[in-house]
Amino acid sequence: MKIDSTDKRLVFLLDDNARASLSELASQLRLSREAVNYRIKKLQRSGTIKAFITKLNFSKLGLVNYIVYLKLNNLNSGEYKQFVDALSQKRYITWLASMGGRFDLVLEITAASITEFDEQFSKLLDEYPDNIGNYHISTRVFQDTFGKKYLWPERIGKKTIKTRPGKTEQIDELDRKIISALVSDARLSLVDLSKRITEAPSTVSFRLKQLEKKGIISGYMTFSRMQDFGYNRFKALITVRNFSKSEEENLLAFCQLHPNVYYYTKTLGSWNFELELDVQSPVDYQQFLIALRSHFSGFIQDIESLSIFEEHKFTFWPR
Repeated sequence: MKIDSTDKRLVFLLDDNARASLSELASQLRLSREAVNYRIKKLQRSGTIKAFITKLNFSKLGLVNYIVYLKLNNLNSGEYKQFVDALSQKRYITWLASMGGRFDLVLEITAASITEFDEQFSKLLDEYPDNIGNYHISTRVFQDTFGKKYLWPERIGKKTIKTRPGKTEQIDELDRKIISALVSDARLSLVDLSKRITEAPSTVSFRLKQLEKKGIISGYMTFSRMQDFGYNRFKALITVRNFSKSEEENLLAFCQLHPNVYYYTKTLGSWNFELELDVQSPVDYQQFLIALRSHFSGFIQDIESLSIFEEHKFTFWPR
């Protein structure tokens, strides 16, 4: 499907706020509501937009996110597909992607404790002893998502979806129903959401605003196929030395303003930060690395690069 500049700007806006109304989108794009709705449906039918996602702050729910990198044994194409399909069905796996480089797959497991994570991952290793050759685990401290800035360069720095650690908030069954309904369909209207969970629209609206106010819901975004825009995603695993808080803030600001950096996270493990970039060529990625090392030459110790070929699963609700 041919993607034009208006489609790109529409996806940019939806990645910034997937619950934006047709009227809001139409106003920013200077189109009619009908034209915007047609374009959204077209992007969904083509698979360019895979889903509209509600992004949760796991720490507010008493959950921790563990990033697991897998090196697989020599699987043939059928075995590989079967393994990926099986992993995609496991509820506790919230993200799954194919990679190139030292690892073949990356997945995220969300658990309420390190004990729960150990149980889940141990079962995975027991279930597939012949598939997994080696693995590496890191723990996410926090993350920021900057949106697909390259789709509308003039709007760089407009908004960042932040997911920072915070005190655990209590939620009840109604909150869980709202989250479950919205987690894979963030554009679900208030009326349809109310019907789905059989609660009055006024009650649902109030609860949704509370979930946002408390930071349990940190934003609404798209799960889209960046290759359709002519981009490929790379992941940079960064190890630093003598890195002060001010330098960390400078790195965050550098990433926020860079047109190709989509995602930033601080981790505990063999490296300190993970960045994800959408670029049009490996040369563009190389130029980013040169600029990054130049800006932080006194602090960056090592950068390992991985390519992300395909995202198989992306959700924010493991329960």
